Amino acid sequence: MGSSAFASPPFRKYLGGTLSANIGFRMQSVALAILVYRTTGSALDLGLVSAIGAAPAMLCNVLGGVLADRHDTRLIWAINAGVSTMVVGALALLVFVGDVPISQIYTLAALMGIVAGVNVPVSQSYYPSLLAPHALKSGVTLNGMGMSVASIIGPTLAGLIIATIDLYAAFAAAAICWSLPAFIAFSLPTRKTKPGQNTRSLSDFRVGFDFIRTHRLFLILIGLVVANFLLVFGWLQTLPAFIELFAGGEREIGYAFTAAGIGATLGIFLAGRLKPGARLGYQILGGTAFFASMITCLSFAPSFYLLLPLAFLAHAGNGIFSNSCIVAMQSRIPEAIRGRVMGAVSIAFNLGTFGGMWTGGIIALLGDVRWGMAAGPLGMLVIILLVLVTQRQIRQLADTD
Repeated sequence: MGSSAFASPPFRKYLGGTLSANIGFRMQSVALAILVYRTTGSALDLGLVSAIGAAPAMLCNVLGGVLADRHDTRLIWAINAGVSTMVVGALALLVFVGDVPISQIYTLAALMGIVAGVNVPVSQSYYPSLLAPHALKSGVTLNGMGMSVASIIGPTLAGLIIATIDLYAAFAAAAICWSLPAFIAFSLPTRKTKPGQNTRSLSDFRVGFDFIRTHRLFLILIGLVVANFLLVFGWLQTLPAFIELFAGGEREIGYAFTAAGIGATLGIFLAGRLKPGARLGYQILGGTAFFASMITCLSFAPSFYLLLPLAFLAHAGNGIFSNSCIVAMQSRIPEAIRGRVMGAVSIAFNLGTFGGMWTGGIIALLGDVRWGMAAGPLGMLVIILLVLVTQRQIRQLADTD
């Protein structure tokens, strides 16, 4: 991976701000899942609240990409972080005052989805402008590791805070974490853009999709991302129902999220250490195949203590998959339309939040938590085999053209 990206002072500031925001996001996600399960006791509702957050997020992914290409990316980033702070802070106050009806939880989940939807393409389009081209892979890896480190720290903090204080304190801590980027943003340089790109036409919203539609590789990679997150990742969003099988509580939920985060960090690190070469496609397919296989094993884990190493191994595979996909795409996107393309790409990642609805729905349909969790990963393994056999472009994929 090297240290070339970390040698950039603006990138280090950006990394600090986005790390804080991602810790806040992970904390609010754990706290929200526990709040929903306390309120209704339903695995299906856990999936529904994820889907309610995902729907506006996908709509706002494209908007965020257009805003990033048209306006000062730092300003959009700061405003979005400020709005997130207010929304999560409002939820902390509501929980502190008393019981929150499920209808209010759904409304706030939708608002969280809006700000998350804008945030992803804004940050994904901004940080490459802080780096020299040769440092892009290092930057992608460090940015991914920041997100996975947040998935270690955030859930652990959330679980401990909820267990020792209460839910409202976890939401309040998440709101504080979200506020940091709003202060950091204006100490960063303006994103370098090319003249003539700030048009006001509605066609701006189609640019990212047109680019993807005309590049078969992007279509294949995005299809894999959607399938991977939709079919396999949902186990995390229904975690309170699964942990209940082991008579676990908030601490155990936090530990499981943390094990997954540590594994993802290792996977991203390993993906960044691999030298550029012509086997990137096999790295992508191998990563998601390992993820699906380990989650299938995890679904039938006989004890909580076996669940933790399986979650670690599974998300190491997912870290390799995700980082490798982003490297393959970021290195092939023109700078002038990076925000709009990444906005369209972000929709694929946000579709994964419907994984909770998929998993929760299958659990409700089958009446069995374990088989409900395993159904998606088993289907993903079939998809991977089909892609391996039929898509030569993936088999021949290298780090760069």
